[in-house]
Amino acid sequence: MRNTMKKIGAIALALVLVLSLSASAFAAADMNGESGVIGEFTAPDTATAKAKQVIIYKEITAYNPETCVVNAPTITYTYAIAGVAAGKNVIDAASVHATTKLGIVSGVKLDGTGDGDNDATIAWTPADKLNASSTGEKNTKTMTIDFSGVDFSATGAGVYRYQITETANSYVSSGVVDGGITNVRFLDVYVMDGSTEGTYDIYGYVLFTNNNDIVGDSTAADGNSVAAAVKTEGFVATTTPAASADQYYTFNFEVGKTVENDQYVKTTHHKFPFTITLANQIVTANVLPIATVKTNAEQVTALSAAPIAGEWSVKIADGSTIKYVGIPAGTTVTIKEQNDVVGAYYKSSSDGADTDAADKNIFYQDWSNEAIINCSAAGEAATENHTVIFTNELLQISPTGVVLRVAPYALMLGAGLFFVLLSKRRRAEPDEA
Repeated sequence: MRNTMKKIGAIALALVLVLSLSASAFAAADMNGESGVIGEFTAPDTATAKAKQVIIYKEITAYNPETCVVNAPTITYTYAIAGVAAGKNVIDAASVHATTKLGIVSGVKLDGTGDGDNDATIAWTPADKLNASSTGEKNTKTMTIDFSGVDFSATGAGVYRYQITETANSYVSSGVVDGGITNVRFLDVYVMDGSTEGTYDIYGYVLFTNNNDIVGDSTAADGNSVAAAVKTEGFVATTTPAASADQYYTFNFEVGKTVENDQYVKTTHHKFPFTITLANQIVTANVLPIATVKTNAEQVTALSAAPIAGEWSVKIADGSTIKYVGIPAGTTVTIKEQNDVVGAYYKSSSDGADTDAADKNIFYQDWSNEAIINCSAAGEAATENHTVIFTNELLQISPTGVVLRVAPYALMLGAGLFFVLLSKRRRAEPDEA
C-alpha cells in the first residue's frame, strides 16, 4: 500500500511539472521589448506555435519639475477591434510573399483589467501611481487581445490583419494631453495549420501604426518598407519617427512657517491657521495630491479623490511645512494665514511664490495678504516647484504704549501673586489668635 501511494505521488508530481512547463510555454505573448514583432524567424521552416493571446501596451508619460511619484489622473481608454480589408502584401527578407486576409472578429476578446471579463478598457484613477520627472517618465498598462475563441477554419492559414482603435473618454477634464502617436494600430496575426487536422496555431504577431504593404527586402518602396509601417509595442511613444505618448503634467508646492522675536510661540509650537485655495477651470476630473505633513503641522481638511478646485484648511507651526505632490498643471494656488494668538501683533509676509504676500501687520484674528502660485497653463510643463514660507515677525510695542503681547501673561502673574499673598494672610490670622 505504501509503495502504491509513493507511485501515485510520483505520477502526480510529474503531471504537475509537465503542466507547469506547458503553462509557461504558452503564456500570453508579450509585446514588451519586442519592438512590435513576435515570432520572427530567418528560415521558412522554423515557425513555432505561440500563445493565442497577445499583450500590447498603453503609455502615459508623466512630467514634474522634480523626480517623484504622483497619483494618476482620472481617464479611461476604450478599445475596439475590427477586421481590415484584405489584399495588402507582406514580403519577408527571404522574399516569401503573402497577401493579408480580413481579420476574423468573431470570438476575439479584449481585456484591459486582467480579469478576463472582456471589458476592452484601460483606466487610470488617483489610486494608481505614476513615476514623473522633468524629462518625462514612461508609465504603462496592458491590454490582452485573446484569439483563442476565433475559428480560422473557414479561410485557413494566412496573415490576418486587424485594426485596433483607441478612444479616450476625456482628455481636457482629466489633464491628460493627447500625444502624437495617433489612436489606431494594426495587428497582423500569422496563422498556420495545427498539429492535428482542422486545427490552427498562431505563430506570430506584428503590431504597427500604418496600414501599408510591408516589404522586408531591399526592393521595397519607401512607403511600403518595414520602417514605414512603424512597428510598435502598443499605444506608446516612438523614436523613429519621433512621436510622443499621452502626457500628464504636474507640479508640487510646499507651505512653511517661520516665527521671529516670539520665543513663547516658537517653543510651544503654536500652529497658525492657513487657507489654501486651488482653482482650475479646465481639469475637473478627480485628482488626489500626495500630502507630506511634517511634525508640528496639521492637514485639517482631509484629502480625497476629487476635482482639484477647492479650499484646504491647514495649521503650521514655526519650522514646519506641508508638501503637496502631483498638482495638475494649470492650477492656481492662493495661500494666506491667520493670526490667532491673543495679544500678538505680527508683520506677516511670504517668500517663494510667483506673487508673494506683501507685508501686512496683523493683529488677533486678522488675515495676511495672499501668496499666489501660477506656474504653468493646463497641459504644459511646469519649469519649477515652489516652497512658500510665511514669516511672522512679532512687533515690539514702544514703552509709551500698552504692551498687549505680554498683557495676558502679566494678568496671570498678578493673579498668582494675589493668591499667594492671600494664602499667607490666612495662615497668619490663626497664628495670631
